[in-house]
Amino acid sequence: MKVLPLASESLGVRSMATYVETDNLKIMIDPGIAIAPDRYKLEPTEIEFKTLRELRDIINKYCKISDVVIISHYHYYHYTPFFDDIYLESKDYAKDLYKDKILLIKHPSKYINESQKKRASEFLKNVKTLAKKIEYSDGREFKFDNTILKFSNPIPHGKDDKLGYVVMTLVKDKDFKFLHTSDIQGILYDEIKEFILKEKPNLIFLGGPPTYLMFRYGKKNLQKTNEALKEIISNIDTEIIIDHHLLRDKNFRKKIDIDFKTVAEYLGKENLLLEAYRKEIKAGKLWKI
Repeated sequence: MKVLPLASESLGVRSMATYVETDNLKIMIDPGIAIAPDRYKLEPTEIEFKTLRELRDIINKYCKISDVVIISHYHYYHYTPFFDDIYLESKDYAKDLYKDKILLIKHPSKYINESQKKRASEFLKNVKTLAKKIEYSDGREFKFDNTILKFSNPIPHGKDDKLGYVVMTLVKDKDFKFLHTSDIQGILYDEIKEFILKEKPNLIFLGGPPTYLMFRYGKKNLQKTNEALKEIISNIDTEIIIDHHLLRDKNFRKKIDIDFKTVAEYLGKENLLLEAYRKEIKAGKLWKI
């Protein structure tokens, strides 16, 4: 199995876009990307816009060759919407990205908050005449010859359900399993930990906790995540990538109590925390981390 994360905070943008290829199936998970319109009360730097455009081109390239497109939830940097936005670099790409694809998507009206429900409804209006097939993925399993795609039940997006729910994706091919958790923001619920311990994925791409907003996330929730991570690595042999919200924190490495790789490190690259270091970049002190 080939697992290729395409965009993330450690690569300079907000995203968890990931391409997976098995012997018989090409899969795109969460084909969305964004940069923060406002961080530290500052607009994005030119290097952020440049990185956004470059990584958007890569996502588009892999999305077009995919057989299956998975959408874990309806936040804009987890799918490509049908409108133009400079912070998403979305333009009119969506009509080409979803054409003739099998879409396995989070249920648009169950276990979902109001804002995402509206986005899902608008998305389906536009995509229903383009896609080859649309299936709701929540809690289901799909088999494509030797490749199995298994989806978790809806999981709260973070410490509660105010931001809605997400669906985790497990890709199984022969003896290898890859888990894409999407935006669970750490491991705060027993059902997440139990899913991981039961399935024993060989590789996990975990949406990390938003420690840059610790006053909202809470020290107890970070402790829960660290305890769960320790239990997981003590019980299964797995490689863990942690990225997304966690990499908006300059001191991300100090917040997690296990060894892990960022997406950049997994790809053999240097971490490029453009959002976290926006102040310094604006001041001309640095542009690369």
